[in-house]
Amino acid sequence: MLLSFHRIQSCSTHNRLPTAQLVSLAIVLGVPLMGCGPSEPQEISAATSGYKPKDGEPKSSELKSSEPKSSEPKSSEPKSSEPKDISDKSTLAAGGGTAVDSKSAVSSEGIPNAPAVPTFQPGKLDPKIASKQYMTLELGNPNGAKGLMEFLNTSSRAAMELLADGRKKLLTKDVMLERGMVLSRMKLEASERLEKLAATADEKAAAAAGKLEAYSQMASFGDVAASDSLRELSQQEMKNADKRVAQLAKSISLSLLVSDYESGTAKSEELINLAKMILSDGKDLSSANLNAMSQAVEMLSKRSEEDAALLLAKNVEEGFRDNAEPQLALGAWDLYARRVPETNETMALIQSDSPEDQDPAKARAAIDALMAKIPSPWTAFFLVQMAIKVEYSGRPLIAKEMVEVAKTQIDNLKDPDAKEELDRNCKQFMSRVGILNKPMNLSELVDTSGKPVDLGRYKGKVVLVDFWATWCGPCLQEIPNIEDAIQAHGKDGFEVIGVNLDEDRTKLDSFLKSKKLLWSTYVSSKPDAIGFETPLAKEIGISAIPFIAIIGKDGNVAGIHVRGRKIIDKIVELLAKE
Repeated sequence: MLLSFHRIQSCSTHNRLPTAQLVSLAIVLGVPLMGCGPSEPQEISAATSGYKPKDGEPKSSELKSSEPKSSEPKSSEPKSSEPKDISDKSTLAAGGGTAVDSKSAVSSEGIPNAPAVPTFQPGKLDPKIASKQYMTLELGNPNGAKGLMEFLNTSSRAAMELLADGRKKLLTKDVMLERGMVLSRMKLEASERLEKLAATADEKAAAAAGKLEAYSQMASFGDVAASDSLRELSQQEMKNADKRVAQLAKSISLSLLVSDYESGTAKSEELINLAKMILSDGKDLSSANLNAMSQAVEMLSKRSEEDAALLLAKNVEEGFRDNAEPQLALGAWDLYARRVPETNETMALIQSDSPEDQDPAKARAAIDALMAKIPSPWTAFFLVQMAIKVEYSGRPLIAKEMVEVAKTQIDNLKDPDAKEELDRNCKQFMSRVGILNKPMNLSELVDTSGKPVDLGRYKGKVVLVDFWATWCGPCLQEIPNIEDAIQAHGKDGFEVIGVNLDEDRTKLDSFLKSKKLLWSTYVSSKPDAIGFETPLAKEIGISAIPFIAIIGKDGNVAGIHVRGRKIIDKIVELLAKE
């Protein structure tokens, strides 16, 4: 079971950390975050809600839902790792070597044309590749220390682009090796020149770091002499007065030590001691440090030294817990949490279908054990995110226990943005579950013609309140279930109120013209507070839809997140009550 953190769109209306980079917490355990958030693509589907169908009902895997629109561009990496044969004569014009112009071959059936064949000759470098910076960059004679520092930055970007294109298999191994070595040697020469001219601390640090990076890159390409130089230089620079350089050197030394440990020329104690030395620097820990220590932990685990791996992972989590970069703190938490039995035990319990595992007190004991094992605010983030999953699966009481434990860590967060985020998530959750056994204020809703909701019409009846939007696929999937319920029990004192959260009113009007609903649809009475800003939605703390609440004949909310066939079961139960 793997825990990892990814930057993703969340189901929360404000579920993000507005620090250096936008960071949201998600737990990938085969349990995706769910729900249609206010940025339309986020949805909760039958597949992700935790809703479990009865026998004979379509399983969640058979139910379709709209695909979320990713904020990240799709990879352009080819599906096959094999290079295409561009010498195939069937793709070349008879004139010899020139590609057929796809624009001149328009299909009469409107079928999209195949991409044009490259115009370069087989066996020669693609002109688009040949013009890239990693192919054209030259050191020349940069203007003083400033020019050399700019060149170092440029060469680093070029090296990253070279690596990216190599991973996409746009380059042969020979080209990768040749250009990688050229870039590395230029970086080394520029760093040595800068070392002689450096007058400021930043210039001296850039020169030292550049040399370390250059030797490291050359060593990765198999340069034995560079590898030896890297070992010597990293040991020397570990004592550099500039902590930035010293930390980089320590990280490189640790990575080299991991390789030695793997080959049997170093002992686990050496890994642990160097890692502890790096961790002793506290707030100055960097991503390079975390990467190196992650390698060490993974290698200890690979060599079956699980106790040593667990201890080091614990030290890393504690060392990075209050790091100024939330991403690093989360990464360190992940490194340790995935190895802690309490994490797996908590996950197994809160995802269990077994009736005996639905006791909130039993869940609380497991949650308390996890927090005691990893008393970190990042454990709290994990619990809150999982609580959303549990809540939407129809187990709000267990979810409440998770949030109650998470709340104890709010004041321990050092990062103000993260602290605000955790506090907001907890409050939104409490608002949602807080409506149980209380009346729901429907007074600020109006129907599609602008008339206020007639509260008298629903008095003394069982009422399902469905918060939905036309763009939310899972919301639309619930419509047949609600239709079945109203057709079966509409004459027995059952009513439905649809609360639409579309921000574009024309989309709702268009939908209602094409699909006649068997119940009334209402919207916000305030034109400047619509969608997820609808007063009722904000009051309840709704951050994902569909959100379904069922009100009993006494006017109090009797259930939330009632989905699928469970809707009719709950209605029958409430109609039977006097």
